[in-house]
Amino acid sequence: MIGGVFALGVTAAPVSAFTQAVAHGLVKAGRDKLMIRGLTAATCAVAAGPLALVVEPPAPGLWSWLALSAALHVVYQLFLIRAYEGDDFSVAHPLARGLAPAATTIIAAVWLGQPLSPMAVTGVICVTAGLMAIGLRGAARPAAAIAALAAGLLTAVYTVVDGRAVRIPSHAETFIVWFFLVEAAVMVPLTIGLRWRRLAHTVRQDLRPGVFAGLAALVGYGLALVSLRILPSGAASALRETSVVFGAVIARFALKETLRPVRLAGIGLTALGGVLVAIGL
Repeated sequence: MIGGVFALGVTAAPVSAFTQAVAHGLVKAGRDKLMIRGLTAATCAVAAGPLALVVEPPAPGLWSWLALSAALHVVYQLFLIRAYEGDDFSVAHPLARGLAPAATTIIAAVWLGQPLSPMAVTGVICVTAGLMAIGLRGAARPAAAIAALAAGLLTAVYTVVDGRAVRIPSHAETFIVWFFLVEAAVMVPLTIGLRWRRLAHTVRQDLRPGVFAGLAALVGYGLALVSLRILPSGAASALRETSVVFGAVIARFALKETLRPVRLAGIGLTALGGVLVAIGL
């Protein structure tokens, strides 16, 4: 697989990894993590709204994919919030992403017929092992660890679903734009309903990080969908989950968390896996 389009897919995934790590770091740093996720969804919808006037409207068959994707993403976010509330970012973030590359590769190979080369599979294994080493080594709170692992499994499922939907002929741009609108249509009312009694206060205290997280998420997942359009889902997932490398930098220097040698080794293994995936495609 060669050419400019392939290069775009390989480049989009790591850039998505960086912006994803920024968005997740802002969620972790926020006072009310649910509110930040609600503001993130609202920001994405406001930014994507004008584009909905440019792209083709969703065809009847695309609505089911949009609804399924939005449902998976919202449930994933609720598990992720629980994980971030209960553990350090340097532990919860790798656990939440750790199962995704291997699980995505297996599901995509079976359901979408997207097998990877031996070298790419080796890279996926390295990424998964590195992420789990980072997270499991420091997980001290079982409830948070279980929530993070559940988020990881949901990441694999929504990655495969979105990877299938974005490949529907002539509907890629429509799915990318309308994904943000449909997700916000679920996440924003849910956030308002759960925070109704102190809505104004939580919006004021978390407005800035919520908006910045939204802008990062818009770029990050928009590029992730571009990558899923071009690359096999398992490879795109593995490259995107190298976000843990950027997440480690955020954890150390922005959140002032301690990174032990085992976690640093896991970060190196994850980065190596990402390189192997890119070479093996």
